[in-house]
Amino acid sequence: MLQMAASILIVYTGSYSGIMSVRPFDSSSAKILIPVVFFYNANVAFSLAGLQVLKIPIFNALKRLTPVMIIIVKFVIGDATPSRKVLYAVFTIVAGCFIAGIGDVSFDILGYSMALISCVLQTTYLTLVEKSGSDKGFNSNELLLYNATLSLPVLLILILGTGEAFAAFSAFEGLLTSSRFFFPLVVFSLIMGSLLNYTLFLCTLWNSALTTTVVGAMKGVVSSVLGFFILGGLKVTPLVVAGISMNTFGGIWYAVLKYYERKKRIHDPHYTKSGQNVQPILPTTTANLHMKFSK
Repeated sequence: MLQMAASILIVYTGSYSGIMSVRPFDSSSAKILIPVVFFYNANVAFSLAGLQVLKIPIFNALKRLTPVMIIIVKFVIGDATPSRKVLYAVFTIVAGCFIAGIGDVSFDILGYSMALISCVLQTTYLTLVEKSGSDKGFNSNELLLYNATLSLPVLLILILGTGEAFAAFSAFEGLLTSSRFFFPLVVFSLIMGSLLNYTLFLCTLWNSALTTTVVGAMKGVVSSVLGFFILGGLKVTPLVVAGISMNTFGGIWYAVLKYYERKKRIHDPHYTKSGQNVQPILPTTTANLHMKFSK
């Protein structure tokens, strides 16, 4: 909830100072984006529930199934099908996920179910974000603002209803007096959380939902290593190591393929992107920079 409040403050501060381009908040746009907000918060809830049961390396491997689900959704709604090489890379991700799952001796059906439901929810909201940019013309600043504004009252009701707000207040009060680093770290985490959501929306608008899920999964490389050697708790078997390695390699392979595909299309004069009419994320665009330096 604090992160959503921080996001609103950051966007309005950026808009007031002229750094960010944001249209005035209106109810009609809010109604359009309600599904995005619902699936976003549901994804967060199921992800956190899955992480309470599963170890980070296994959870990361399962979350990399999201690109497969996005490919299926795009095929169903009639969007372009990825190239054969991209499909091979995604197949490698999936195969690695299943191999890691087979080698996980601490298999927990509840945790796996939570992670897979989270994949479905993430697929839905990223697809909606992509469509919101290409069809409705929202930019990432506006998506960040609407997501935070519409989520805030829902989260407030939840933490008040569950009693979490009062427990958190007591914990915060104690930590503020016992540690001088606590408050700066809270502020830092709020800023980083808002920046994470901003870049997630930005990547989805300018690339695709599929690219966001695969590139985002690259952070899983670091967190998986930390999960193995620092957090512990996962019994390392040859199948787990092989599966997570294959899963990670597939993600890197996909990212490289998409980079070269995009580079080729940018140099193709006949290439047009469905989302290229999206409003500028910042007031200074590439075109503005050319005009500025030409003067």
